[in-house]
Amino acid sequence: MRFLLLLALILLGANAQASMRCNGALIDEGDLRVEVLRKCGPPAERQITPPALAANGQLKHGAVTVETWVCGPDNGMYRNLRFIDGRLVEIKSKK
Repeated sequence: MRFLLLLALILLGANAQASMRCNGALIDEGDLRVEVLRKCGPPAERQITPPALAANGQLKHGAVTVETWVCGPDNGMYRNLRFIDGRLVEIKSKK
């Protein structure tokens, strides 16, 4: 019985999405970059890694744009947001 309960908790946790409050609004993983920008304003830092190109100058198959934002500090907490092709895929917090 304990095993089934533990397994259920692990499976539920694996599907959980991170979210955060920003200027009174809630942003979630899966939100578009423009939505996050509208709700939170510009980040303190922004790094953009363009998609990889092949030797002929064309985009490599499956290449993506990765954008990383650093927001904060907010009460000593920094938030790192990672976007892939304009969609928020990860929210990490650290002091």
